[in-house]
Amino acid sequence: MRLVKTHGSLNEIFAADAAPSAWASDAGLRAFVRRVCDRDAWTGGSDGIYLFDASTAVPRAWFFNPDGSSAEFCGNGMRGLGRLILDLRGTEAEVIESGDRSYAVRRCPPTPEGVRQVVVELPQVRFAAPPPAPFADFTAVTVPNPHVVAIVAGYSEPDLIAAGKHAAEVFPDGANVSFLLPLIPGTDTPEVFVRTFERGAGLTPSCGSGVVASRAAYSRVTGLDPGQRLVVRNAGGVAAATILVRGGGWFPVLEGNATVVYRTETDMSARQTAPVDYAAAENAAYAALDERNTAFLKANGVITAHP
Repeated sequence: MRLVKTHGSLNEIFAADAAPSAWASDAGLRAFVRRVCDRDAWTGGSDGIYLFDASTAVPRAWFFNPDGSSAEFCGNGMRGLGRLILDLRGTEAEVIESGDRSYAVRRCPPTPEGVRQVVVELPQVRFAAPPPAPFADFTAVTVPNPHVVAIVAGYSEPDLIAAGKHAAEVFPDGANVSFLLPLIPGTDTPEVFVRTFERGAGLTPSCGSGVVASRAAYSRVTGLDPGQRLVVRNAGGVAAATILVRGGGWFPVLEGNATVVYRTETDMSARQTAPVDYAAAENAAYAALDERNTAFLKANGVITAHP
């Protein structure tokens, strides 16, 4: 099967053109996911994988975390998967079904560095009741996977890691934990820094669903117009998010890079069956954008590891 490593803000997600039913057993499927996503494997690993079937009128997708567990959605992964399906079909826009929801994806202009960009329209976000201690000051949002978001006056990576690990004990189904630090508030183009500790993956350079959950929480807490474009910087790159308000519901729109790292092939047991073909030009373009983002964060006092 084809195996493509993509990334959204350096959040690396594989896409493989096979449905879960292609494996003889669920255990075999989850073992495949763990082997492919293993950072010590020939693949170089990743933060998750989308399986997909683009042979039908509406493509289907299934997301798995590196530990083999399934999740409803990965925002950065959906950008990469959406770009691949757009390229496969030669279209400007598509709808992809994942879980019991649909995600609209479309192309948008590249960055000045030449980085390919994709927009993903997500289902309605929903706010939950205030979470229990020690997360009582966080905003609980589902997008549709569960998130808790704290708006902080200063960013502490050790505190985020500790909170992320503790979330597994507090929330029965787990939760992604995000810290949001305002960088340029109160302007026509506000900017924030967000980092997320993801259930099943840990600290990653970026989390697409964390971006939109944080975008919704920021408006909920501060009163920022949901339709205002908010630039969201991560350790791994730059995205933007807005909220469409329809019928009283909030529907997030995520815009950011959809970069191919390499293409190869694998079998059902995660053995390599073709050479790895790196997308050199795409990776160089993104490196230039990433360098500018890293310099901006340092200039604004954000201290964060860059995996």
